Amino acid sequence: MMSDQSRDELLDGILARLQGIWASPMELHRFEFELRRLERVIGEHRRHEPVRAFYLLGLAATLLEDANRMRAHFKNALWHSGNDPDVRHGYGACLARLGQFFEAREQYRILYEENPGDLNLLAELIMTTLATGRIQEGVRWMGEWSRLNPTRPMEEAESIAKSSALLERFGVSDDDMERLQRLAMGILERERKEIKTINFIGFPEDDPSWIQADLVLDDSEEVVEALNHKLADVCKISAPPRLAELVVFNYTNGEAKSNATDMNRR
Repeated sequence: MMSDQSRDELLDGILARLQGIWASPMELHRFEFELRRLERVIGEHRRHEPVRAFYLLGLAATLLEDANRMRAHFKNALWHSGNDPDVRHGYGACLARLGQFFEAREQYRILYEENPGDLNLLAELIMTTLATGRIQEGVRWMGEWSRLNPTRPMEEAESIAKSSALLERFGVSDDDMERLQRLAMGILERERKEIKTINFIGFPEDDPSWIQADLVLDDSEEVVEALNHKLADVCKISAPPRLAELVVFNYTNGEAKSNATDMNRR
């Protein structure tokens, strides 16, 4: 039988390896065989170390880009840990890594309510809130940031505040924006397009009459152009006037990074 110390050393080593894969610039499919092997090893320790085992299984499922299994493992980790904040933080990071910004935002909101004033949590809450399209809510959280940290303003805060004012001027609410965002992501998911990052950067400098949302995808610029056309057709029927004109998704070709990458200490 393995001693507690040996088990701790083994699980610590697995965490370090998963962190290394998380940060690796190599394509994740190159690690698939290793990740499957690590899953089998981790699974052998669920009885003795359920919190750490399910946490590690959640990380492995994230790297294997299996969102459903990731959720199931983290829900088990949260249950066994009594909703430990480190586990929840890791859950939020994994959700953001997979582009599940709506759910990630909820995890960071819970954490921030438990730790008001934590600037790292607040930054993650702001980023995931904006990634869901809830610009006006994001501006309110930015106001909280300015109150707590007046000497360190958030990048692009002024431009995003102007975006919020533009939406209010045309009667577009955060709920309208979130529906648009969900619709956009649903279209891309049905077409099997993987969203890496969404970044609302506020107004384009040369034309401050619409809001630019950068999409980092593994696909081509034409995919985003087609998305905007589809959203415009839908918005003619079921959204506030001009919504598809006010919010334009833009293709960004670059190295994809998640909004939250801290995998915590477990």
